[in-house]
Amino acid sequence: MIRRPRLTIAIAVLGGFCSATGLLQSDVRPLTLYQKAGRASWVILGEISDGDDRFAAVKVIEVMKGTYTRPDLRVVYRLGNFLRKSWEGKLEFALGERSVLFLKRYEKEPGDPEPPKELREEDVFAPVFGSQGKFTLPEEGSPAYLEAIREFVRVTGLADAAAQEEALLAFLDSVNPHILQAGLEQVVDRRLAGEAQVGRLLRLAESPSDAVRLNAVQILGQVVEDLRAAKKTLPDQPDVVNRLKGMVMGDGGDVFRAEAVKVVAALAGESESPFLERVSKEDRSQIVRYEAGRALLGLRGKI
Repeated sequence: MIRRPRLTIAIAVLGGFCSATGLLQSDVRPLTLYQKAGRASWVILGEISDGDDRFAAVKVIEVMKGTYTRPDLRVVYRLGNFLRKSWEGKLEFALGERSVLFLKRYEKEPGDPEPPKELREEDVFAPVFGSQGKFTLPEEGSPAYLEAIREFVRVTGLADAAAQEEALLAFLDSVNPHILQAGLEQVVDRRLAGEAQVGRLLRLAESPSDAVRLNAVQILGQVVEDLRAAKKTLPDQPDVVNRLKGMVMGDGGDVFRAEAVKVVAALAGESESPFLERVSKEDRSQIVRYEAGRALLGLRGKI
């Protein structure tokens, strides 16, 4: 009878522990803090007290999600670094740094050997998303990040779907930039906005932030598509169109302006053909000229 060496068994068990908490290659795109907060079983703010051992030692400052009462915990990570794929980042712990940890327990897969006792200790965790399972707080601005993560934990924990959607729309009014950006991303992904959000989105489309402007005008485009499908128009549609035309002609960035062109065409249709014709020939940006020309072809039924 061939016996597997004890070290091999340990590596197999730890490998299962770490790979179960890592990423698939299809998930290479970094997860947002909102997504991590929703998917992790434990979200814990801690200070690294030892990062040199096989387990990183962490002093617990705040349990943001999950139940945990001990003052310290340990994170399995070194073997995960060794077994990680080439496209995965490396997880590192520096003495004294404060981080938000997105964690899970060991889960035995069918056919796996029983884990060593040390992996079943109450204070042992693993990062849920490999190297993305630790968010190190910056020296400046950490209170805003912590406020955002607490809010993400709260909202992702809402059992009622309608209440969660209402909370995400409320993110669009937040003065916290991390909450605002998460709200924009989720509203885009879930297509949550409607006519009631148009004024708010127009204001956000004039934000100094490139990402905020772009997401806001993309959401406006979704709202306009839904209005057209329902054969409805906005009560103040001419004013909205004029504001969007001003964005097209402004200096908000070429990708943003190209998106605004799409919304003008979808909202105003043939009535803005002269404007689109001029933009398609005279605008300083090739991508904006292209979108204006494409919009004209669409209005004329040629695409």
